[in-house]
Amino acid sequence: MRLWPRRAGGQLALLLILVLLVAQIITIVILTGERQGALRSASLEHVLQRVSDGYTLADTTDPERQERILRALSSPTLRLSIDPSPYLPEDRAAGMTRRLAEELGLSGEQVRTAMEADEDDCLPGRKSDRDDHRDRERHGDEDDEHHEYEELRNDDDHRDDRHECPPVLGVSLALSSGQWLNARARPPVPSWLWLKATLTSVGITAVLLTLTLLLAVRRILQPMNALSRAAHAFGRGEKVRIPEKGPEDVREVTRAFNQMQDQVGRAQEDQARLLAALAHDLRTPITSMRLRVEMLPEGEDRDRLLDSLREMQHLAEATLDFIRGSTTEQYRRYDLATLLDSLCGDLQEMGLAVHCEDSPRCVLQGQPEAVRRALRNLIENAVNYGEQAEVTLETTDSEAVVTIVDRGPGIPAAERERVFEPFYRLEHSRNRETGGIGLGLAIARTLIRGMGGDIRLGDGPGGRGLQVSVTLPL
Repeated sequence: MRLWPRRAGGQLALLLILVLLVAQIITIVILTGERQGALRSASLEHVLQRVSDGYTLADTTDPERQERILRALSSPTLRLSIDPSPYLPEDRAAGMTRRLAEELGLSGEQVRTAMEADEDDCLPGRKSDRDDHRDRERHGDEDDEHHEYEELRNDDDHRDDRHECPPVLGVSLALSSGQWLNARARPPVPSWLWLKATLTSVGITAVLLTLTLLLAVRRILQPMNALSRAAHAFGRGEKVRIPEKGPEDVREVTRAFNQMQDQVGRAQEDQARLLAALAHDLRTPITSMRLRVEMLPEGEDRDRLLDSLREMQHLAEATLDFIRGSTTEQYRRYDLATLLDSLCGDLQEMGLAVHCEDSPRCVLQGQPEAVRRALRNLIENAVNYGEQAEVTLETTDSEAVVTIVDRGPGIPAAERERVFEPFYRLEHSRNRETGGIGLGLAIARTLIRGMGGDIRLGDGPGGRGLQVSVTLPL
């Protein structure tokens, strides 16, 4: 499974999502700490205010109503009780002590505060020694109230067992009656609803940014994809003019490519005109020389001169064909299977040992006359130097493959690339008496490569003969 996309649009979108996720994770971590700190500060202010209000009411109310007041002010996170002794043995938070003493008009000895982790409350079902001491001293309604409180505290202990021990606020205030108002408060359970909202916001932002980026990248890369297709077509000999779209830098690339096509096209047209003029100028003196030689008396010298002139004419025409490479034929759609069947039929009528297997329809875009010319050259070579030719056509997902197999001596592996060089001949199998001048394979590969294909040579079945594979893009 490939995780990293190949296309530029997918890579940019993936990078954007990764950067966005990392940035949002850092932001969430920072906001979590700050939010929890702010909530604890606000909770502390609220608890101290409720403790202060509870002390004022309890100190000015008769004992019968004190329990109801404390029960009304208590909550699952705040426990208020009136005990004979202070909950805290000593003062451990001087700042909160001074604040409560000034607010309630008490001395420092009458106020004790502490903010620390209560490890006893972190163990489910375990009560501290102070709680046991209070249980032994409490009776009547206090026992029922304490039982209710212990259930709440056990629930909190079960919750805290899954997390770290939270800090617990303890306050002991001396009442005018000689008893103590003890308060114990835990911080509220953190709410993660804000995280759900944040993650939803991050997801929506990521989707919107990704869609926007993909649309922008598609708009930018669409001209580049058109440029890629035009470059492949230009390599096959087609000329496709691309409209200038997209950002200015992409427009400049497109404009440069169109100008290059125009310059190359003009150069090819000038070359074609020059070759046409050269061919005409060569044919004229050769024809004139042949007429003059034919007027000479018959003899061995006259026959040799005529043979030399015919060879010169043939050599000049073959050389011009090689220089021209592909013809000036326009690109169009054609059926390669039909073309191959027609070519083999013509060669069979000429008496050549050619066998062509039936193949399904294969429609290509190219120059059918150039393909026919190249395949004819290869099949004739197979018959001339390998007794017979067996021709087959197969297709893959991206190309059509024409295979030509003969029963001749084959070509050594070291010579298979050199035989495509102009005028290179294998003397033991080709000579001037058979008409070979070393340009047939060179012309054939020039024509096929001009359409984006190629020609490869290999051993025939069982290592006998030569196998020629001609590939053309679908």
